[in-house]
Amino acid sequence: MYRIFIFIIAILAFGGQSIQARVGINTTSPEEDLDIDGTLRIRNTGTINSSKIPGRDSKGTVGTIDVGDNLIITNNIFHAVGASDYGIVEYIISSPDPGTQFHNMDLGLDVSNLYKVVIRFVGAANNFEITGIKKGTDGRHIILLNLSSVNMKMLNNNIGSSPINRISTLGSSSATSGTGGH
Repeated sequence: MYRIFIFIIAILAFGGQSIQARVGINTTSPEEDLDIDGTLRIRNTGTINSSKIPGRDSKGTVGTIDVGDNLIITNNIFHAVGASDYGIVEYIISSPDPGTQFHNMDLGLDVSNLYKVVIRFVGAANNFEITGIKKGTDGRHIILLNLSSVNMKMLNNNIGSSPINRISTLGSSSATSGTGGH
């Protein structure tokens, strides 16, 4: 009877208040409701929403991240939707003479074509050579696609362009060439 009485007093004393605490696993000072210093496994997550993925912020707090309309998740793999999401742009080449060289070629990579990946060259009447590209960023990948029926040649570290704009073909020869097609 004495235990029941103490239990009733405890319920009356704390009945109107909620008790909250932060729980830490492998940490003595949790910073969120559940703070885990280690790996985490979540089971039975319910319905999967392919517009959000789990992620964490700079403090390590786990939450959801919105996925843009151009990405979908199928069987836990990201896919880009549509070719336009790769940023394709046409660039008209004017090559009046065979072997015309383009030094420090401005493809607009810092402004109008900042998010473009594929640059499609069209309109070339004669073979042409590129010695350098303006505003190319070291490590940025772009695809130069020659759709004309003439040769395009990329000249390796050619002095016709500024050192910062020069092309490295990473090949054993000093130039890479390709023939366009329709």
